[in-house]
Amino acid sequence: MNLRIDHAQSDDAPIIAQMVGELLREIMAMVGTSVFGFHQAETEARARSWMTDGKYSVLLARNGVQPEPLGFLALHESFALYTEGAFGTIPEFYVRQANRSQGVGTVCSARQKESANRKDGTGSK
Repeated sequence: MNLRIDHAQSDDAPIIAQMVGELLREIMAMVGTSVFGFHQAETEARARSWMTDGKYSVLLARNGVQPEPLGFLALHESFALYTEGAFGTIPEFYVRQANRSQGVGTVCSARQKESANRKDGTGSK
């Protein structure tokens, strides 16, 4: 597999929302109850708005040039006094079931760490 990690753009909001729905349905099936409300259009609008505003970043994992993502990792900036400033929070991290155990999550996580290091100046540029 030729894994590629792309930074999502606001026009990727439909596919991100679709994968959020997949994640939530999987969680609800595992726990046996409907604990989440999911509305595709509303989730898509929130994702688009937050990415446009720079409040939310999403990494999309793809296999080479295939357009359909294998999974995603979402990030937002948080702050805490004990960290002496900003740190990243991962609110959603999902790899489609057919693509699990293929290193997709590991590559997404590594890319997120590389991006964070470059942003704060501790990594290579």
